[in-house]
Amino acid sequence: MSEKHLQTGDDLPANSGKLRLFAMRFCPYAERSVLVLNAKKLEYDLVFINLDHKPEWIFNFSPKGTVPALEYEAGKGIFDSNIINVYLDEKYPDIPLQSSDPLRRAQDKMLVEQFAGAQSAYYTAAFNAQALQPDMVENYHKGLGILQKEIEFRGTKFLHGDEPGLVDFTIWPFLERFEALPLLGKAEFTIDKSKYKVLTNYMEAMRNVPAIKAYALAPDTHAKFTESRIKGDANYNMLDSSAVCCMRPRKKKE
Repeated sequence: MSEKHLQTGDDLPANSGKLRLFAMRFCPYAERSVLVLNAKKLEYDLVFINLDHKPEWIFNFSPKGTVPALEYEAGKGIFDSNIINVYLDEKYPDIPLQSSDPLRRAQDKMLVEQFAGAQSAYYTAAFNAQALQPDMVENYHKGLGILQKEIEFRGTKFLHGDEPGLVDFTIWPFLERFEALPLLGKAEFTIDKSKYKVLTNYMEAMRNVPAIKAYALAPDTHAKFTESRIKGDANYNMLDSSAVCCMRPRKKKE
């Protein structure tokens, strides 16, 4: 799989007949869908796009040009990670990732909603630090506290149970990125093991899940990408060695 991000003027790769996910390598929302595809052991192709210089054809699959977008049939797409992931879980039920209990599914959705404050604080801290307010740091730690309490209350290895499920794969991409914040000079966002023992144990278990292990990036990698984006020149291709020595000229529009 190439880590190169296609951009304006690049051709849409030929469809192989598999499911195809359009993503951005450093996007947490796209990662949610990658993890679900991995967990369900589905065959799929992954195409990365440059979100600053979007290829024209992405709008055929995602009207706003956002990722992730899933091409479920040739030329036909659905977008938004939550919509995609529920679709995948219902379409391919062999490895179910949601509870059969309607109440537990509702509780999972409420937990994700309660965690949203921590996600919002992360985005401000990472990409708009000058706008960071004390209450945002409080909301961040409040979100971590709610998550830790729920993990402890459920008493299972993962939120979904003995194996991770949709709720785990929805929350994880942000936990993965939270660990980059201290490397960006935001020590107040550190996930202290002495304070978050249950949560850090959960995070360690998640790191070892095959679906995650195959795609996760280290905190310093996330930090480097964030720094490049802050400078106004997001280095989308930092993981693609071919982009350095073998990058072809951009195709000119006719």
